[in-house]
Amino acid sequence: MKIDAQGHEIYYRIFGSGKKTLLGLHGGPGIGHSYLERLSEVVDDDVRLVLYDQLGGGKSDRPTDDSLWQVPRFVEELETVRSNLGLGTVHLLGQSWGGMLALQYALDYPHNVRSLILSNTMASAKEYLIAVSKHRIGLGTDMHALMLKREHQNDLSAADYQDALLELNSRHLRRSSPYEPKRSRDEFQKIAAEYLADLGPAYALWGPHEFLGTGPEADFDVTDRLHEIRVPALILCGYYDEVSPDCSRTLANGLVDNEFVIFGNSSHLTILEKEANVYLAVIRDFLQRHLE
Repeated sequence: MKIDAQGHEIYYRIFGSGKKTLLGLHGGPGIGHSYLERLSEVVDDDVRLVLYDQLGGGKSDRPTDDSLWQVPRFVEELETVRSNLGLGTVHLLGQSWGGMLALQYALDYPHNVRSLILSNTMASAKEYLIAVSKHRIGLGTDMHALMLKREHQNDLSAADYQDALLELNSRHLRRSSPYEPKRSRDEFQKIAAEYLADLGPAYALWGPHEFLGTGPEADFDVTDRLHEIRVPALILCGYYDEVSPDCSRTLANGLVDNEFVIFGNSSHLTILEKEANVYLAVIRDFLQRHLE
């Protein structure tokens, strides 16, 4: 699908043939939709699932112009997808960065959203930076000091820095259950590392990695506007999530009509972890109760 005047094209998929739509927004940006494919298990004869690769990720075009990676452009891309496919009013699910995009879209286009599912996401990137600072400190004094040193030296490719980053990712991005450090590292590299391999838009919009926000997305904050969103919302996070339960609590405190579920054995990529089946069941139940 062409999504702008420059002729950029994005890749999308439709699961099911129902007239009501669950529209899914992946994280990153730049990751692509493939890790969310299990969402197809929550749709039935009444609901279709639409997933797409945002510009710069997956099978969509990958322009090299970093000026494209701005939140408003992603919002308009989402609106183009909804309009071009004739989806009408949608149930909108966003995971991680996709949840931030869903929140901004719901504020900009409130009449196009029937419900929100906000998975492993935040209203305030500044609050998230506090959460990840705690995760970094949780590595212990030596590893935390090493990360600060390498960042000061601008040497993020150093082997010891990458090892510290792997430790953070295997604790808070994709975590084994039961948790055991080596097992969790091995599973992260086998299951989740591939999704972080080529994240050009994320580097420009957020920063070098999940735990270091230096780009314009680090100023994202819609906390004071959450009360404007009036549709039912489901908030989901992992107990060990890099986007900590405190960040999700801010969403729950601000949204007028919400349900808030914490998965006690999970981290950020709950859909790829042990509690994935329960996670999908919670989404399925929420959708069935809020279809119109």
